[in-house]
Order: sequence, then structure tokens, then C-alpha cells
Amino acid sequence: MINKLICGVGAVCVMLAGCGVQGDEYQPRRIPAEKSVVYLYRPFKVLGSSAAPMVTCGHETIEMEPGGYYSFEQDSGPVTCTAASVEYKFDARPGEQYFIREDVDTVAQGGATHFKLMRADIAQDEIKDCRRQGIKQ
Repeated sequence: MINKLICGVGAVCVMLAGCGVQGDEYQPRRIPAEKSVVYLYRPFKVLGSSAAPMVTCGHETIEMEPGGYYSFEQDSGPVTCTAASVEYKFDARPGEQYFIREDVDTVAQGGATHFKLMRADIAQDEIKDCRRQGIKQ
């Protein structure tokens, strides 16, 4: 019985050791007066999908992994975020920051990607455990 318990704990530790992505911890960026800052992030979920779909948001394209975030400066005007056939649009204003949360369903849930514009206070709590990812394309 104890051996089974030790094996189970060991398996969980191995699974958790591979959680999330490598990279720098979240650091808020200075928001330039003439542009906005967009944070695209994907919180890690223990039972979430490990798929990493290509996401284009504004003029940036990245393969967003669970537990990752990416930030960039954006000109004023409409911004579109897409992944596969999913599209999310919002208007960026100078001097503002925007937090776009990406959620990816597991295969059992259909494997779809979802985007949501989050309130800054909620997003900053969620993004603090994410690691910065580099640009992929």
C-alpha cells in the first residue's frame, strides 16, 4: 500500500515538474502615451489542454503554451486576435493596457480556443504565475 502511495506521489511530482513554460516572470510594462500595451496570456490549468495553438493578436504571432504570456505595444484602433477559426476583436486606445486571456479546451471538450478581454485587476492576479514567451513568427 505504501509503495503504491509513493509511486502515485512520484508520478504527480513528475507531472508537476513539467508544468508551464520557461521564461521570465511577469513584469508589467510601461505604457507609452501614444500606444497601448496588450498582454496575451494563458493561465496554467492542471487538467487543461497541453495543445499550443498559433495565435495572432494585432501584429504579433505566437504559439501560446499553458502558463505563458506575451506582451506588445499596439497602435490605436481595432485589434483582432485569432486562433484557428476563432476571432476576437477589440479597440485599443492610447495609454491603455489590455489583458486577453486565452483558454484552450481539452480534446474531450472539443479542443476549441477562446479569448476573453479581462479586467486588469483580475488579469494581473492570473498572469502573475505566467512566464514570458518569445515571439515565434
